[in-house]
Amino acid sequence: MRLLAFVFLYVELSECVDAACQSNNIEVQGNGYTGVTVAISNKLGPHEIDIQKIKDLFTAASAQLYRSSKQHLFFKDITIVIPKSWPRNYTNDTVSGPQLHSAHVIVDQPNPLADNRPYVSGMTGCGQPGKQIHLEPFMVQILPAVGYADKLLVHHWGHFRWGLFDEHGDKESPVQTSNTNTWFYSSEGTFKPNICAKGIKGKSRLKYCGNNAPCALDNKGLPTKDCKFCVDETGNTERASIMGKPEISSVTEFCDDDTSDVPHNKEADTPHNRICKGKSAWEIMRLHSDFKGTTPGSTSLSTVPTFRVVQQRAGQTVVMVLDRSGSMNSNQRITKLKEISSIFIMNWLSNGSSIGVVTFDDDAKIVAPITSVVSESVRRELTTLIDKIEANGRTSIGLGLRKGLELLKANGESINGSEIILVSDGKNNVSPAIDDVRDEILAANVIVTTVAIGNLADKDMEKLAKDTGGSSHFYSGEMQSTALSDSFVKFAECTSDEESKMHQIESESLRVMKYQNYSTVISIDDTIGRDTVVLLQGPRVQFSSVSLSGPTGRVQTSDNCTGSCRIMIDGVAEVGEYVIDISSSVDTETILTLTVQSYSRDPSVDVFTATSWILTDSLDFSPSTTLVMYALIRKGASPVLDADVAMTVENLEGHVMTIDLFDNGVGEDMLEGDGLYTGVILPSQIQSNGRHSLKLIVTGKSGETKILIPKAKRKKRAAQDEVPPTDLETKAVNAFKRVESSGTFTVLNYSPEATANDSIPPARITTLQVVYSEGNHFNISWDAVGDDIAYGNATSYKILLSKNYSTLLNSPENVSPLNGNIPTPKLPGNTEVFSLTLPEASATYYLAVRAVDEFGNEGDISNIISLSVVTDNTWRPVEVNPSSMSYEHLLVSSCAAAFVVLIVILCGCCIYKRRNRPKRKAKSKKGELRNDFSNSREFGRDPRHSMYMYQSQIHNEYNTRPPRHHVSAYGSHLYHIS
Repeated sequence: MRLLAFVFLYVELSECVDAACQSNNIEVQGNGYTGVTVAISNKLGPHEIDIQKIKDLFTAASAQLYRSSKQHLFFKDITIVIPKSWPRNYTNDTVSGPQLHSAHVIVDQPNPLADNRPYVSGMTGCGQPGKQIHLEPFMVQILPAVGYADKLLVHHWGHFRWGLFDEHGDKESPVQTSNTNTWFYSSEGTFKPNICAKGIKGKSRLKYCGNNAPCALDNKGLPTKDCKFCVDETGNTERASIMGKPEISSVTEFCDDDTSDVPHNKEADTPHNRICKGKSAWEIMRLHSDFKGTTPGSTSLSTVPTFRVVQQRAGQTVVMVLDRSGSMNSNQRITKLKEISSIFIMNWLSNGSSIGVVTFDDDAKIVAPITSVVSESVRRELTTLIDKIEANGRTSIGLGLRKGLELLKANGESINGSEIILVSDGKNNVSPAIDDVRDEILAANVIVTTVAIGNLADKDMEKLAKDTGGSSHFYSGEMQSTALSDSFVKFAECTSDEESKMHQIESESLRVMKYQNYSTVISIDDTIGRDTVVLLQGPRVQFSSVSLSGPTGRVQTSDNCTGSCRIMIDGVAEVGEYVIDISSSVDTETILTLTVQSYSRDPSVDVFTATSWILTDSLDFSPSTTLVMYALIRKGASPVLDADVAMTVENLEGHVMTIDLFDNGVGEDMLEGDGLYTGVILPSQIQSNGRHSLKLIVTGKSGETKILIPKAKRKKRAAQDEVPPTDLETKAVNAFKRVESSGTFTVLNYSPEATANDSIPPARITTLQVVYSEGNHFNISWDAVGDDIAYGNATSYKILLSKNYSTLLNSPENVSPLNGNIPTPKLPGNTEVFSLTLPEASATYYLAVRAVDEFGNEGDISNIISLSVVTDNTWRPVEVNPSSMSYEHLLVSSCAAAFVVLIVILCGCCIYKRRNRPKRKAKSKKGELRNDFSNSREFGRDPRHSMYMYQSQIHNEYNTRPPRHHVSAYGSHLYHIS
């Protein structure tokens, strides 16, 4: 399993900085979580989800969370968002705009990639928050009756909120191609189960817990890959971590250090130990701001949450609050802003949305009241009003925000979830300030999304966006930058519902000379193509010709344009490449911005999507500080593999650098092949202080890029204890491209001298594992990491072996490295193999590896594995028998055996007939002909029946295992579903 090779950092952020539209903020008041949002997918109807059952589940989970967190935390208030398609009789309370992507918990259709079980998406590292908790109807409707659904939800809250990982061997991730979490580790002469507590009772079984076949060793001396540990759910009294197996009746808490009542088993080869360096759940949790800022509450405290049910309204309500102060006259900023605002309204704002416009200098005024966008004529009227804006005066962002809030309230509808788009290039120098109106905006539950133009824009803009759950963007003001256009495209994507979402497939700047044609190529993939818009823009630029040639030769040509030029492919575009030819009538070189947007080809077809984020909005520069970026690339729910993913980073001077992101399990990338791509900015790549804008570019290559899909779709819920996990496979896809604005971050205290010496060590290795064991001889493997995190080649390895786990973990410098046959580091991602023989066959040893670069910088110590000579006779080499054979193998074998039997029978029949032909002739003459074959003692019946009986016998042997039941997420409690 390729896991996070991560420089171990504890992140106190409660939310990541997300460019994926809005993100609702969770806060802790007293001991209670406020702001938790649960959204029901519009793919589920009201007959499939009972809102009361959601309330019951979270009420029980709140009480369990309070107990498990040692009376620190519970769910104080929860908002449940129901789809706009549901009947209007559930609630009178509404919320504006899409809600599914910003919710903390999603109730949706089961994901077959996760074996139709709950999971957390977007896990990036130890102590770091996940993206969302995904629940399915079974978890909400059926599982609470079992009695541990509350613990299961707390288990997933540990993933989502505190960055804890699994302390068991089950496959829980929805993207693992196989159960790569090994269930056992060698210690004290045997193989022990990978679970938090050492004393948990259970049995080792092949594939599923209903199987009576015990586990065995393969030809590498290791437990077979389909061997798992089946816990005794009700017969255990051992206390263990809820991050292990929450279905065990005695498990109700998180594990802690060795002196606690629930000691952590740091030797187990679990994902949590691999990623979190053997630290217990509580060691991670104590460093989180949730626990730093709280003290235990009373035992009598009520933990029943307050629930609020709201229904999504169709469309989004937006007010643009635009800076028209004198500084906006600099570098044509006001011209660019007016043009991009008009383009936003004319081309990108979704039908059914409502929009108003406010401008500010040292005063604020309403340019356009809130208007429902229902026709092109309405759009044109709004752009005419925007075109009249002129820049002068000083800057009062606070007045602009207050006027925008007034405009929203004057609309007469609930403004819950409405959005303000704030654009400014200056510092607030006329009261009120941004902070003066912050509480008013928060009280109204309005989201503020910001665009800072230039580095002098008020620093409180990003803070307001973060506090209200909005996103922040930055435009340097340089001509070649596409950041302003990309930001407004992102606003349009975020204000549209999932079923009518716009997708950007191109964004680039073009240098065009007079009388010199410029050509570029765009690609329309097979998931989009409806209402595709090709747009060229350049302030006051005159175009003499823009044409678009399709795959079948169809050509569309625009009229002469000023400022912007638009070509729309009516209906559904052909799949393939389109050539854009451009010429300009301007006398000098000009820079144009080309953008292309499109909608899904068919609402029922999954579309390629890209979501990106970073974990901080500011970077305090130092020679050893890096910034990690993440991008989740999917087609529907399926991870996209082997795509080209890059992030462009633009500073305040317009300088652009490109950072490649990889999904290879190396460096900061936690798991290979999960569709989550990771990249890192090194200190040496940063060139200035101030704001930096981010843009994600994803390119899928035809025949090379793939998606991960289940081999067979499960129609109903089944527990992993009863049947093997779903097998996954890859499927090649056609070419595609996606581009999105990924927000902004700010560099503080930059110093170019600080990067003179290399202070960045190689990444931590987390893929160390035993691949062969024979007696006291072992082969160890791991994946190579880079010189600087994942860049370049490391110089050497230090391989450390010790009998003492704690010494190896806490004081590796006191362990002498091994000598001889140490591999020379390969390129990152390649497999390294090392062989060793243990000095003492009767002792348990612990082994770790660390990479070293050419300057002597040592990577953090790897995950630690244990090595022990197996003397336990219950672990024997695998023996092939019918009960351990696959169904397909049995079917083929039974058919082959039956065929052989049939041939033998037919041959016997021929011989028998030849030998008895004279007797039959004699009997025939006497009129005594009879069917001797049917009365033969040798065969007894028709040979076809013998074949049928043999097949039935084999089939019945295979089906002696328990039937498939619909069961709980992890346990063996049986609940039939009609």
